[in-house]
Amino acid sequence: MTDGRFEVFLRFVAGLSSPMTARGLVEFLGPFPHQTTCRVIDWVKGEFKRQSGNRWSEAGKRSLLNTLHYLFESQNRGLAQAALGSVETLSFSGMTLTPIDCAVLSHVIGLCDTIKHLDLEDCHIQCEGIQRLGPGLHKCKELRLNDNKLGDSGVKLVSAALKNPECKIQKLGLIRVDLTDSGAEDLASTLSTNPSLTELDLSFNKLGDSGVKLMSSALRNPECKIQKLWLRDVGLTDSGAEDLASALSTNPSLTMLSLGSNSLTDRSVPTLRRLILTLPSLEWIWLTSNQFSGTGKKELRSLQELRPGLTVDLNI
Repeated sequence: MTDGRFEVFLRFVAGLSSPMTARGLVEFLGPFPHQTTCRVIDWVKGEFKRQSGNRWSEAGKRSLLNTLHYLFESQNRGLAQAALGSVETLSFSGMTLTPIDCAVLSHVIGLCDTIKHLDLEDCHIQCEGIQRLGPGLHKCKELRLNDNKLGDSGVKLVSAALKNPECKIQKLGLIRVDLTDSGAEDLASTLSTNPSLTELDLSFNKLGDSGVKLMSSALRNPECKIQKLWLRDVGLTDSGAEDLASALSTNPSLTMLSLGSNSLTDRSVPTLRRLILTLPSLEWIWLTSNQFSGTGKKELRSLQELRPGLTVDLNI
């Protein structure tokens, strides 16, 4: 059936491939022939193979998630690893994920070393969900948690994954996750000690100058390897820009910086000029939708002549 009415039953069936589960039911249902267990395992493998090829549509994502529930119920590491094979990307963006769904995802990620990209954008994940996901997050290289209501407490749990000595996260998306300056302190404590993180997007959060200042202190750390940083619409003013530019001027890895849709004025032009001329690695800086005058914009654009290969984007 395609309406999901038998999902609980199918998960129960998948659980029969677990000897521990089957053993507990022998008293009521009698012994399970080995052949039956093998048929269940083959069915789960087939379901995953069938669903994994259609995992980009809404229906495909839902079917794939159901299949992951089967793998979870089986509690069969070998089956999960065989079914997942060399899958590198799991995307459930736009779906509503319950805390139980998140626990299933964490379990699957923990069993599969090939998953590198996890896209959970706009999945209505809150603090409890990210808590369930926590144990597996550090294994992903690219993690997108944009447009979830994580709040400061949820971001603190993400920060814990970044502190894991085995953390592999290189790209982290935390756009519009209700992060404030209070939560920025926990996150900042991991940018300064995590050598794997190279791309960080904190756009559309209420950091303000105080939150950006906390992040700036982490960016000063020689261990920080951030190459691409997005701080679009985070409440940054000229005052906060001074702290940020001072910190970033010590980062020889930075290639892209987005400061669009903030409250920067011509007072920040000298600061930005120093930053741009100090960092030979910088290739692109977005400054759109700020409060620069025509003269300020002209001065900023003129820096492209002094730095061949640099793009100063001021278009709306």
